[in-house]
Amino acid sequence: MTLNTFRFHTSALLLFIISTCPISAETRQESAKALFQEGYTLYQQYYGAVAITPLEEAAKLGHAEAAYWVGEILRKRYSFITEEAGTFYRQAADGGEVYAMLRFAQKGNMCGTLRDCDYDHKQWLDRAEEAALARAETGDTVAMMELFSVSWMQGNEKAAFNWTLKAAEAGDVVAQHWLAIGLLSEREMGFYWTEASRRNDILKWLRASAHGGFPKAMTKLAEELRKDRQLKEARYWVEQMAKTDYYDAILEGASQIMMGPDVAEIYGPEMSYHFAKARPIEGAALLIALHREKGSQMPLDIIDAYREHLTPEMLKKAEALSKELLVDTPIIYYLPKFGI
Repeated sequence: MTLNTFRFHTSALLLFIISTCPISAETRQESAKALFQEGYTLYQQYYGAVAITPLEEAAKLGHAEAAYWVGEILRKRYSFITEEAGTFYRQAADGGEVYAMLRFAQKGNMCGTLRDCDYDHKQWLDRAEEAALARAETGDTVAMMELFSVSWMQGNEKAAFNWTLKAAEAGDVVAQHWLAIGLLSEREMGFYWTEASRRNDILKWLRASAHGGFPKAMTKLAEELRKDRQLKEARYWVEQMAKTDYYDAILEGASQIMMGPDVAEIYGPEMSYHFAKARPIEGAALLIALHREKGSQMPLDIIDAYREHLTPEMLKKAEALSKELLVDTPIIYYLPKFGI
């Protein structure tokens, strides 16, 4: 039985129990939460086609965020908001989901086949701002990041930056990462007299997010430290990346661990973290485990690129070790809630 087949049967059993047994409001809420978590994890694994089933059931039980994600899956499936997606977005918006409100605030082909596409987009944007602001004023950093999106859609880049900064200063690891990315990108969020001071803040916020355990920040921090030739610290974060549940982080960390200094020969000197030695068995084992969990070809392609350095005995040991790695660890992608 495949992983997806097992998940399907598990979901089907849970749905059968829910639909055939009278349940209290508390049990209903707990069931909705369990279904949401299952569906959300599957979505973060890029299994949207499978994730939609438990998410729809959670939405039927009144879970507003689950309704939002169903809307997202349907919107991406058709490249615009269908009437069905709109129904789920409305449920989510009525349940307080700010990003659902922002979907209705967007213009252009996002409207898709909605019959009431001439609704007041600004009204939805104002509603989103009001809902997020009420929570942000209580110190809710998630709401502050929602206000980043609201402000950006309003064309107020300064306010967007300030809300992100406020969330970052409050310790939100996603905000810290997003702030660093904003400072790095062409958006040039914030004002700095010198590029050196901007660079210092980029590394400051990436470090804060990475130390807070956010794998995307670890990956970006290692890369930026490598560019700055701060290689000792960069190597530390490569090691940490390999221990996370983030696909890109594991892939890069395992590759660097396997090849060590040989990365320069295979992928170019600019890609090297200058590890003292290669650890081919450890790195290859992690890549094999990653392939087993995700089924993607890239980990095996990286092993093939290093094949002339790997003896049959090494590969045999790596294969054995791989069976102990990433077991019962869903490998996810940390997809943003309000993306494209």
